[in-house]
Amino acid sequence: MIIQPKVPDAKLLEYIYDAAGKYKEIMEKPFLFTGKNRNTGYLWFECIFQKKQFMHLLGIKSKNYTAEEFFDICDSYIAGHGTGITIKDCTPSRNHNRTTINEKASVCSEILQIHNAKYLKIGMKDKVSQYVDFSYAYGADVTLGFQKNGKGLSFPITLIPKSINTFTTKNYRILFVFTKSEKAKKYNSLYAEIKKGLFDELYCNFPQELKNLIDMRFK
Repeated sequence: MIIQPKVPDAKLLEYIYDAAGKYKEIMEKPFLFTGKNRNTGYLWFECIFQKKQFMHLLGIKSKNYTAEEFFDICDSYIAGHGTGITIKDCTPSRNHNRTTINEKASVCSEILQIHNAKYLKIGMKDKVSQYVDFSYAYGADVTLGFQKNGKGLSFPITLIPKSINTFTTKNYRILFVFTKSEKAKKYNSLYAEIKKGLFDELYCNFPQELKNLIDMRFK
């Protein structure tokens, strides 16, 4: 991923629209990220990408729109309706500036392409850093941070243009990403797999806690 600290206004808006388009593809769907470390076994976590988090991931706190309105305006513009957002709608949030917005926006679309998650890693955030605290790290050269939500699904709380190694001591290569239909209790769809047939090969060795989350009937 190429991090761009300096971009003109028009390019920044283009990055934001591209990211909004990718975000819509995964928005409001539950996902189960599953990774494996050769030495320490499996790590997994459940998450959901909600509309209200999109603007925050970009380091923006618009003075003109709520987070939901900001996304809806981007979405409508992508669909050919309305005039979209302007630079004046992209006020930096606390601890951010135009440079950090540029950096986040320039990589946001790519990090959200989780069907390509096989090239990325996950890990528990266990290193102290100057950045916002979170529970799980996802990424490689760029890190998406997820916050635990009690017994609910984790949600993306930050996008940081820094290596996942900045935040984790152990990384787990993503093997699978599962999702499920709205009313399903267990994950019943294989969204991404690093190698065809790998799920069938490894499922029997999954920890029981992980097996309990997956509905084998989707096979």
